[in-house]
Amino acid sequence: MTSPDGRIPSGAYTGGSIRNLQKVTWEAAQASIMSNVMQSFAGIDAVGSNLSTVTNRALDAAASAQTDATDAQVTATAAQGTSVSNASAIADLQADKTQSEVGGAAFTDKFETWDAAKWNVGKWSSGGHTVPDVAVVDHQAGIAKTDHTSTGGAFALYKTPLMTDSQSVSLVLGRPNQAGSFTGSGILLRAADDLSTFVIAQVGASRISLQRGTLVDGQLTITVWAERTNLTLSSGDTVTVSASGSSYEVLVNGVSRFGYQDTAVTSPVGAGNRRVGFFSACNVSSTWSGTTLSFGFDLESFVAADTTSPPLVGTGWSLYRQSATTVAHSAGNARYGAVFDTIRSANKVNVRDLSTGQIQITKPGWYVMNVGVQWSQACGTGYSYRVALWSAPSPDGLWKLVRNSGEVEGSAVYRTSGSFVVFAGAGSVWAPGYYIAGANNMYGDPSGTNVYFDGTLCSYS
Repeated sequence: MTSPDGRIPSGAYTGGSIRNLQKVTWEAAQASIMSNVMQSFAGIDAVGSNLSTVTNRALDAAASAQTDATDAQVTATAAQGTSVSNASAIADLQADKTQSEVGGAAFTDKFETWDAAKWNVGKWSSGGHTVPDVAVVDHQAGIAKTDHTSTGGAFALYKTPLMTDSQSVSLVLGRPNQAGSFTGSGILLRAADDLSTFVIAQVGASRISLQRGTLVDGQLTITVWAERTNLTLSSGDTVTVSASGSSYEVLVNGVSRFGYQDTAVTSPVGAGNRRVGFFSACNVSSTWSGTTLSFGFDLESFVAADTTSPPLVGTGWSLYRQSATTVAHSAGNARYGAVFDTIRSANKVNVRDLSTGQIQITKPGWYVMNVGVQWSQACGTGYSYRVALWSAPSPDGLWKLVRNSGEVEGSAVYRTSGSFVVFAGAGSVWAPGYYIAGANNMYGDPSGTNVYFDGTLCSYS
């Protein structure tokens, strides 16, 4: 006899008695089956629990990754903002440095707000429709992004002109908008007050185009001079256009990209063409699927400066001695001997004798005159050094002492100076003077900081 599974286990049948057969019941089989089934369900529960744990961990990781990505984006945005701010600060410092080196004018606008007191804005529209104003959003300037019905632009000129034809104008780029496909912002320089003539550099994310233009009776005419493509421009980059003589140069972050020679002077220069500024535009395109507006870069900051010294404005002079060779002078009150060797500047006066510093006045009025002296021997205790101002009514007139000042004494004193306010009539002659107790030698320095005679007209009727 066999068991229900057809197998006779060892020892199941011994001897000849049926009592020795294995006891088989359906209850036992049922219990065995149910046990296996329950174990299977227990395994399924464990797997479900494990899957739930894994899923929760995955969701936590995804949430963490999303948070990290957001933090990274915030950090990247902050870093970009810092880069843009740094670029603006650097451009500002460069303009200040240029002004300190050559004089002239320098302008900066970091667009904290739109200051209409600084800017005149001209507008152009291809369809003759109204063009929105320039607006400042989050400290960046650009044409307003609403109410555009046709392609057009705003041309902003700084109200104060530069003082020379040698100009440098820089923009720090802000939000790119759709600048990838549209050169909708850029630089204006050598512009007329009414924008009848100007030079313009249109800037896009991959292209800069240097052009000359006119805006007359609402008609905009642009002629391309030169351009550079395959560039990669983004927020924080500084674009500069410099002009000197007939030469124009375009730089990105201080690196020259291309230039142009306007040898025929097709864009005028001179006192009437020294405005600088920027432009910002919108391009409107319509197709069967609708109307698309495109904008160029918004602008983080604007900087402009003269790059050469301007002609002297007003009436005045500045003479000095740069040679360190000594010139002997006798004791007492007297005018300077043959001291001066350099004219720093002179405008609307007649330098009758440079060596002795004789200046003839051509425009009457009140003048401020400054005199400085340096001696090779110290004054000494109990003695004094003074400077003075002498005048004669005409080149042939009698000289007389007009002012005396700057008295100093001491064993360590070598220099003294004085400042005087006097009325000088037309044709009168003026010269610096001194007082020393004993004979001494006067000498200068290369920059003319110690031996000088300066004057400027400060008031006239």
